[in-house]
Amino acid sequence: MLTMTAAQNSGQFWSVRLFEVEAGVARAGLGQRVRAVRQRRLNLTLAEFGRQVAELSGRGRSFSNVTVANWESGRQEPSFATLQAIARLAHLPLCYFAGVGEVAEFPRINWFAEMDHSNDGRLRRIFAQLQELPTAQRRLAASALEGLIEGLSRAEEETDESDEAVG
Repeated sequence: MLTMTAAQNSGQFWSVRLFEVEAGVARAGLGQRVRAVRQRRLNLTLAEFGRQVAELSGRGRSFSNVTVANWESGRQEPSFATLQAIARLAHLPLCYFAGVGEVAEFPRINWFAEMDHSNDGRLRRIFAQLQELPTAQRRLAASALEGLIEGLSRAEEETDESDEAVG
């Protein structure tokens, strides 16, 4: 089974264990997760979702309402390329669709972008310092970081939208 929790009660800032995903469990929940993304994260109709996913996956025509509804009900599974397009559209990592976490646990970042890891050591030191703080201060710092990340994500989306409007 898989676990991913923010363990505030145990005195740790983050407690993320490596997980094993059982294929049957992941497949059984895939449709529900696609529906949750479409309805809660993206707030799109079946038709609009099918159109945007097709566009991102390089498909010539939209996925039909029936196809999207079949994904959501578990009667069909999207291909891996289509699942990648859904993940990109929703700004989610692929592991979400395998049953890891809930939609609200993942900030809206581009999980597929290549990243510069030059600050990893500094980030590890900062998180180590956070773990040494009293619980109330740790929670406050975590909330501030979440707000900062969400704000940066919104700013990036607005910049992207402005660039698209100009171009």
